Amino acid sequence: MTTAHLIGIARAITRRIEASRAILLALILTVIAAPSFAQSGLSGTYVSASPRSAEMIFLVQTPDGRITGRLESMALDEAGKTTSSSFTVEGAGDGSTVMLTIRSALLSLGSPPSLSGAFDGDVLNLSWQGGYRAYRRGTAEQYRAAVVDLERRSDQIGAQTAHATAMENLARLTTNLDGIEARIPALQDQLANAAGRYQRLYSRMHNRRRAQAILSNSPGQSMAAIGASAEAQSYVMDINTVDLEVVQYRSDMRWEFGSARAIAASVDTYCAGFRATASPPVCVGLAEQKRRLERLSIAVQTEFEAIEAAAREASIDVPPGRHLINNMTRR
Repeated sequence: MTTAHLIGIARAITRRIEASRAILLALILTVIAAPSFAQSGLSGTYVSASPRSAEMIFLVQTPDGRITGRLESMALDEAGKTTSSSFTVEGAGDGSTVMLTIRSALLSLGSPPSLSGAFDGDVLNLSWQGGYRAYRRGTAEQYRAAVVDLERRSDQIGAQTAHATAMENLARLTTNLDGIEARIPALQDQLANAAGRYQRLYSRMHNRRRAQAILSNSPGQSMAAIGASAEAQSYVMDINTVDLEVVQYRSDMRWEFGSARAIAASVDTYCAGFRATASPPVCVGLAEQKRRLERLSIAVQTEFEAIEAAAREASIDVPPGRHLINNMTRR
Protein backbone atom coordinates (compact mmCIF):
# COMPACT_ATOMS: atom_id res chain seq x y z
CA MET A 1 0.00 0.00 0.00
CA THR A 2 1.41 3.35 -1.04
CA THR A 3 1.69 6.53 1.00
CA ALA A 4 -0.88 8.15 -1.30
CA HIS A 5 -3.34 5.34 -0.50
CA LEU A 6 -2.76 5.73 3.24
CA ILE A 7 -3.31 9.48 3.04
CA GLY A 8 -6.54 8.96 1.07
CA ILE A 9 -7.82 6.45 3.60
CA ALA A 10 -6.96 8.79 6.46
CA ARG A 11 -8.85 11.64 4.82
CA ALA A 12 -11.89 9.48 4.16
CA ILE A 13 -11.93 8.29 7.78
CA THR A 14 -11.68 11.89 8.99
CA ARG A 15 -14.63 12.95 6.84
CA ARG A 16 -16.73 10.07 8.09
CA ILE A 17 -15.87 10.82 11.71
CA GLU A 18 -16.97 14.42 11.26
CA ALA A 19 -20.24 13.44 9.63
CA SER A 20 -20.88 10.75 12.26
CA ARG A 21 -20.26 13.30 14.98
CA ALA A 22 -22.97 15.52 13.50
CA ILE A 23 -25.41 12.64 13.39
CA LEU A 24 -24.61 11.63 16.96
CA LEU A 25 -25.12 15.21 18.11
CA ALA A 26 -28.49 15.37 16.43
CA LEU A 27 -29.56 12.11 18.08
CA ILE A 28 -28.41 13.34 21.49
CA LEU A 29 -30.33 16.58 21.07
CA THR A 30 -33.36 14.58 19.98
CA VAL A 31 -33.29 12.64 23.24
CA ILE A 32 -32.73 15.75 25.37
CA ALA A 33 -35.47 17.73 23.70
CA ALA A 34 -38.03 14.93 23.45
CA PRO A 35 -40.35 16.36 26.14
CA SER A 36 -40.74 19.59 24.16
CA PHE A 37 -41.76 18.04 20.86
CA ALA A 38 -45.32 17.62 21.84
CA GLN A 39 -45.54 21.33 22.53
CA SER A 40 -44.06 22.61 19.25
CA GLY A 41 -44.50 21.45 15.66
CA LEU A 42 -41.29 23.27 14.71
CA SER A 43 -38.97 21.12 16.79
CA GLY A 44 -37.15 18.48 14.82
CA THR A 45 -34.52 17.77 12.18
CA TYR A 46 -34.54 19.42 8.76
CA VAL A 47 -32.36 18.44 5.81
CA SER A 48 -31.46 20.15 2.55
CA ALA A 49 -29.30 18.51 -0.09
CA SER A 50 -28.02 19.38 -3.56
CA PRO A 51 -25.25 18.12 -5.83
CA ARG A 52 -22.89 20.63 -4.20
CA SER A 53 -23.99 20.82 -0.58
CA ALA A 54 -25.78 19.16 2.30
CA GLU A 55 -27.17 20.84 5.41
CA MET A 56 -28.98 19.68 8.51
CA ILE A 57 -30.69 21.90 11.06
CA PHE A 58 -31.84 20.50 14.37
CA LEU A 59 -34.19 22.82 16.23
CA VAL A 60 -35.87 22.70 19.63
CA GLN A 61 -38.60 25.23 20.42
CA THR A 62 -39.79 25.75 23.98
CA PRO A 63 -43.40 26.62 24.85
CA ASP A 64 -42.51 30.33 25.13
CA GLY A 65 -41.29 30.40 21.52
CA ARG A 66 -37.55 30.36 22.11
CA ILE A 67 -35.52 28.24 19.68
CA THR A 68 -32.13 26.57 20.11
CA GLY A 69 -30.39 24.14 17.87
CA ARG A 70 -27.51 23.39 15.60
CA LEU A 71 -26.61 23.72 11.92
CA GLU A 72 -24.33 21.14 10.28
CA SER A 73 -23.22 21.48 6.67
CA MET A 74 -20.86 20.16 4.04
CA ALA A 75 -20.06 21.94 0.78
CA LEU A 76 -18.29 20.69 -2.34
CA ASP A 77 -16.41 23.19 -4.49
CA GLU A 78 -15.55 23.00 -8.18
CA ALA A 79 -12.12 21.55 -7.40
CA GLY A 80 -13.70 18.64 -5.50
CA LYS A 81 -12.71 19.86 -2.03
CA THR A 82 -15.25 19.41 0.76
CA THR A 83 -15.68 21.86 3.62
CA SER A 84 -17.59 21.00 6.80
CA SER A 85 -19.12 23.53 9.18
CA SER A 86 -20.96 23.34 12.47
CA PHE A 87 -22.76 26.24 14.19
CA THR A 88 -25.05 26.81 17.12
CA VAL A 89 -28.32 28.59 16.30
CA GLU A 90 -30.76 30.37 18.54
CA GLY A 91 -33.77 32.55 18.04
CA ALA A 92 -37.54 32.63 18.30
CA GLY A 93 -40.64 31.67 16.40
CA ASP A 94 -44.36 32.30 16.65
CA GLY A 95 -45.67 29.26 14.90
CA SER A 96 -45.13 30.12 11.24
CA THR A 97 -42.42 32.78 11.36
CA VAL A 98 -38.85 31.94 12.39
CA MET A 99 -35.94 34.23 13.29
CA LEU A 100 -32.56 32.61 13.90
CA THR A 101 -29.05 33.82 14.71
CA ILE A 102 -25.90 31.80 14.07
CA ARG A 103 -23.42 31.63 16.94
CA SER A 104 -19.83 30.53 16.59
CA ALA A 105 -16.39 31.49 17.89
CA LEU A 106 -15.32 31.66 14.24
CA LEU A 107 -17.89 34.40 13.68
CA SER A 108 -17.03 36.46 16.73
CA LEU A 109 -16.09 39.56 14.74
CA GLY A 110 -18.98 41.85 13.81
CA SER A 111 -22.68 41.06 14.02
CA PRO A 112 -23.57 37.37 13.90
CA PRO A 113 -25.39 36.26 10.73
CA SER A 114 -29.17 36.07 10.98
CA LEU A 115 -31.68 33.92 9.16
CA SER A 116 -35.40 34.46 8.81
CA GLY A 117 -38.15 32.49 7.25
CA ALA A 118 -41.33 30.59 7.58
CA PHE A 119 -42.35 27.18 8.78
CA ASP A 120 -45.07 25.41 6.79
CA GLY A 121 -45.81 21.85 7.70
CA ASP A 122 -42.68 19.82 6.96
CA VAL A 123 -40.88 22.61 5.11
CA LEU A 124 -38.67 25.23 6.73
CA ASN A 125 -37.84 28.09 4.35
CA LEU A 126 -34.89 30.21 5.49
CA SER A 127 -33.31 33.24 3.86
CA TRP A 128 -30.30 35.40 4.70
CA GLN A 129 -28.42 38.21 3.05
CA GLY A 130 -27.56 36.91 -0.37
CA GLY A 131 -29.11 33.46 -0.03
CA TYR A 132 -32.14 31.23 0.40
CA ARG A 133 -32.66 27.56 1.17
CA ALA A 134 -35.59 25.26 1.76
CA TYR A 135 -35.22 22.48 4.35
CA ARG A 136 -37.54 19.51 4.63
CA ARG A 137 -38.20 17.60 7.79
CA GLY A 138 -35.93 14.59 7.76
CA THR A 139 -33.46 12.52 9.74
CA ALA A 140 -29.79 12.49 10.58
CA GLU A 141 -29.50 9.38 8.41
CA GLN A 142 -30.74 11.32 5.40
CA TYR A 143 -28.13 13.97 6.05
CA ARG A 144 -25.48 11.30 6.36
CA ALA A 145 -26.55 9.81 3.02
CA ALA A 146 -26.22 13.25 1.40
CA VAL A 147 -22.76 13.67 2.95
CA VAL A 148 -21.68 10.26 1.65
CA ASP A 149 -22.87 11.29 -1.82
CA LEU A 150 -20.81 14.50 -1.62
CA GLU A 151 -17.77 12.50 -0.52
CA ARG A 152 -18.26 10.19 -3.48
CA ARG A 153 -18.51 13.17 -5.81
CA SER A 154 -15.40 14.64 -4.17
CA ASP A 155 -13.48 11.43 -4.82
CA GLN A 156 -14.67 11.36 -8.43
CA ILE A 157 -13.67 14.98 -9.06
CA GLY A 158 -10.36 14.40 -7.30
CA ALA A 159 -9.65 11.36 -9.46
CA GLN A 160 -10.61 13.21 -12.64
CA THR A 161 -8.50 16.21 -11.68
CA ALA A 162 -5.51 14.03 -10.80
CA HIS A 163 -5.78 12.19 -14.11
CA ALA A 164 -6.07 15.43 -16.10
CA THR A 165 -3.07 16.88 -14.26
CA ALA A 166 -1.05 13.72 -14.90
CA MET A 167 -1.89 13.91 -18.61
CA GLU A 168 -0.85 17.57 -18.75
CA ASN A 169 2.41 16.83 -16.95
CA LEU A 170 3.18 13.91 -19.23
CA ALA A 171 2.74 16.23 -22.21
CA ARG A 172 5.05 18.76 -20.54
CA LEU A 173 7.63 16.04 -19.90
CA THR A 174 7.52 14.95 -23.54
CA THR A 175 7.97 18.55 -24.68
CA ASN A 176 10.89 19.05 -22.29
CA LEU A 177 12.64 15.94 -23.52
CA ASP A 178 12.06 16.99 -27.13
CA GLY A 179 13.83 20.24 -26.27
CA ILE A 180 16.74 18.44 -24.61
CA GLU A 181 17.13 16.08 -27.54
CA ALA A 182 17.13 18.99 -29.97
CA ARG A 183 19.70 20.78 -27.82
CA ILE A 184 22.27 17.96 -27.81
CA PRO A 185 23.79 18.55 -31.30
CA ALA A 186 24.44 22.22 -30.45
CA LEU A 187 25.91 21.15 -27.09
CA GLN A 188 28.23 18.70 -28.85
CA ASP A 189 29.45 21.50 -31.14
CA GLN A 190 30.03 23.80 -28.16
CA LEU A 191 31.98 21.17 -26.25
CA ALA A 192 34.02 20.20 -29.31
CA ASN A 193 34.92 23.86 -29.73
CA ALA A 194 35.87 24.04 -26.05
CA ALA A 195 38.07 20.93 -26.41
CA GLY A 196 39.93 22.49 -29.33
CA ARG A 197 40.44 25.72 -27.40
CA TYR A 198 41.72 23.78 -24.39
CA GLN A 199 44.27 22.06 -26.61
CA ARG A 200 45.50 25.28 -28.20
CA LEU A 201 45.52 27.39 -25.02
CA TYR A 202 47.21 24.79 -22.83
CA SER A 203 49.83 24.15 -25.54
CA ARG A 204 50.63 27.86 -25.76
CA MET A 205 50.66 28.22 -21.98
CA HIS A 206 53.09 25.31 -21.59
CA ASN A 207 55.24 26.76 -24.35
CA ARG A 208 55.48 30.15 -22.66
CA ARG A 209 56.15 28.61 -19.24
CA ARG A 210 58.99 26.52 -20.66
CA ALA A 211 60.34 29.60 -22.35
CA GLN A 212 60.12 31.51 -19.05
CA ALA A 213 62.06 28.77 -17.26
CA ILE A 214 64.83 28.78 -19.84
CA LEU A 215 65.01 32.55 -20.19
CA SER A 216 65.09 33.04 -16.44
CA ASN A 217 68.34 31.07 -16.36
CA SER A 218 69.84 32.83 -19.36
CA PRO A 219 72.09 35.89 -18.80
CA GLY A 220 70.52 39.11 -20.02
CA GLN A 221 67.11 37.51 -20.69
CA SER A 222 65.21 38.66 -17.60
CA MET A 223 62.85 40.95 -19.52
CA ALA A 224 62.16 38.25 -22.05
CA ALA A 225 61.40 35.88 -19.14
CA ILE A 226 58.93 38.39 -17.70
CA GLY A 227 57.25 38.73 -21.09
CA ALA A 228 56.95 34.94 -21.43
CA SER A 229 55.41 34.74 -17.94
CA ALA A 230 52.86 37.44 -18.79
CA GLU A 231 51.91 35.61 -21.99
CA ALA A 232 51.51 32.35 -20.07
CA GLN A 233 49.23 34.09 -17.57
CA SER A 234 47.07 35.51 -20.34
CA TYR A 235 46.55 31.97 -21.63
CA VAL A 236 45.58 30.87 -18.10
CA MET A 237 42.90 33.55 -18.10
CA ASP A 238 41.64 32.35 -21.48
CA ILE A 239 41.51 28.78 -20.15
CA ASN A 240 39.47 29.99 -17.17
CA THR A 241 37.04 31.57 -19.61
CA VAL A 242 36.57 28.22 -21.33
CA ASP A 243 36.12 26.58 -17.92
CA LEU A 244 33.31 29.01 -17.10
CA GLU A 245 31.62 28.38 -20.43
CA VAL A 246 31.67 24.62 -19.84
CA VAL A 247 30.34 25.10 -16.31
CA GLN A 248 27.47 27.17 -17.73
CA TYR A 249 26.69 24.50 -20.33
CA ARG A 250 26.58 21.90 -17.58
CA SER A 251 24.42 24.11 -15.36
CA ASP A 252 21.94 24.71 -18.18
CA MET A 253 21.62 20.99 -18.87
CA ARG A 254 21.28 20.17 -15.18
CA TRP A 255 18.42 22.64 -14.93
CA GLU A 256 16.67 21.13 -17.93
CA PHE A 257 17.08 17.57 -16.64
CA GLY A 258 16.06 18.65 -13.15
CA SER A 259 12.88 20.18 -14.50
CA ALA A 260 12.12 17.03 -16.49
CA ARG A 261 12.72 14.80 -13.47
CA ALA A 262 10.46 16.96 -11.28
CA ILE A 263 7.64 16.64 -13.82
CA ALA A 264 8.20 12.89 -14.07
CA ALA A 265 8.08 12.60 -10.28
CA SER A 266 4.69 14.34 -10.18
CA VAL A 267 3.25 11.83 -12.65
CA ASP A 268 4.96 9.02 -10.73
CA THR A 269 3.01 10.06 -7.64
CA TYR A 270 -0.25 9.64 -9.55
CA CYS A 271 0.78 6.31 -11.08
CA ALA A 272 1.90 4.89 -7.72
CA GLY A 273 -1.73 4.11 -6.94
CA PHE A 274 -2.07 1.65 -9.82
CA ARG A 275 -0.80 -1.89 -10.16
CA ALA A 276 1.59 -2.49 -13.03
CA THR A 277 -0.92 -4.84 -14.65
CA ALA A 278 -3.65 -2.18 -14.55
CA SER A 279 -1.71 0.96 -15.36
CA PRO A 280 -3.66 3.59 -17.33
CA PRO A 281 -2.18 4.87 -20.63
CA VAL A 282 -0.69 7.92 -18.91
CA CYS A 283 1.44 5.66 -16.70
CA VAL A 284 2.52 3.52 -19.65
CA GLY A 285 3.53 6.73 -21.43
CA LEU A 286 5.42 7.87 -18.33
CA ALA A 287 7.49 4.68 -18.27
CA GLU A 288 8.48 5.24 -21.89
CA GLN A 289 9.44 8.88 -21.28
CA LYS A 290 11.44 7.97 -18.16
CA ARG A 291 13.50 5.52 -20.20
CA ARG A 292 14.03 8.24 -22.77
CA LEU A 293 15.02 10.66 -20.01
CA GLU A 294 17.71 8.30 -18.75
CA ARG A 295 19.07 7.68 -22.26
CA LEU A 296 19.39 11.41 -22.86
CA SER A 297 20.93 11.92 -19.43
CA ILE A 298 23.60 9.30 -20.13
CA ALA A 299 24.32 10.79 -23.57
CA VAL A 300 24.81 14.28 -22.13
CA GLN A 301 26.87 13.00 -19.22
CA THR A 302 29.14 11.21 -21.69
CA GLU A 303 29.71 14.50 -23.53
CA PHE A 304 30.76 16.27 -20.34
CA GLU A 305 33.01 13.40 -19.29
CA ALA A 306 34.72 13.69 -22.68
CA ILE A 307 35.36 17.43 -22.30
CA GLU A 308 36.72 16.87 -18.79
CA ALA A 309 39.09 14.23 -20.13
CA ALA A 310 40.16 16.54 -22.96
CA ALA A 311 40.89 19.36 -20.50
CA ARG A 312 42.90 17.05 -18.22
CA GLU A 313 44.94 15.70 -21.10
CA ALA A 314 45.65 19.17 -22.46
CA SER A 315 46.68 20.42 -19.03
CA ILE A 316 49.55 17.90 -18.83
CA ASP A 317 52.80 19.40 -20.09
CA VAL A 318 54.72 17.02 -22.34
CA PRO A 319 58.16 18.63 -22.89
CA PRO A 320 59.29 18.69 -26.52
CA GLY A 321 62.64 17.33 -27.71
CA ARG A 322 65.91 19.23 -27.17
CA HIS A 323 65.92 20.57 -30.70
CA LEU A 324 62.53 22.12 -30.16
CA ILE A 325 63.79 23.73 -26.97
CA ASN A 326 66.75 25.18 -28.83
CA ASN A 327 64.46 26.53 -31.55
CA MET A 328 62.16 28.00 -28.91
CA THR A 329 65.00 29.82 -27.10
CA ARG A 330 66.28 31.29 -30.34
CA ARG A 331 62.91 32.98 -31.03
